[in-house]
Amino acid sequence: MKNGAATLLFCLLLAGCGPHEKVPAQKSADLVKITTMAGYPMLARREIREKEKIDALVSFVNSLPGNWGIPWYGPPVGRVYFEFYSAKRSAGNFYVGPDFFGRDADRHYSEDASRGRIEELGKIVDIDLWAYVNGQGAGQPPVPVPSASPTPGPAKPAAQPAKPAGAQPTRQP
Repeated sequence: MKNGAATLLFCLLLAGCGPHEKVPAQKSADLVKITTMAGYPMLARREIREKEKIDALVSFVNSLPGNWGIPWYGPPVGRVYFEFYSAKRSAGNFYVGPDFFGRDADRHYSEDASRGRIEELGKIVDIDLWAYVNGQGAGQPPVPVPSASPTPGPAKPAAQPAKPAGAQPTRQP
């Protein structure tokens, strides 16, 4: 029975690692609305109307390697969502989490995303997505980290502070 339970567990794990799914190509659009997950600060940029940026974004989404899968644990929750519209009708979506990209078609799909790919996407849309999705800022360039070298402390006074009139002298042990 012990081997049977191990085999069943192994099969269940493999079922969660199923084959890559074919996700429809992202359609062209004339408007992209940018939203954030509830509880995260809003981004300064809320929509994209520039055709060249939209085309670059569509090309980026369609250039992903196609390693889309359906997570066994449920739909992925992104932190930044791109909603594509064409002639005021929904034309698809795409979203970004700390280490993944997601799309919704007939189901919820995701695939791993490297820091480089998230930063590449951020350059297209003029947002520091890597910092934002990893909790390092509200879509702005990250704040430089101070160097590890020690900094001098506050200057020490040259003389003892004056005692108020009528103060009792303190005794030193």
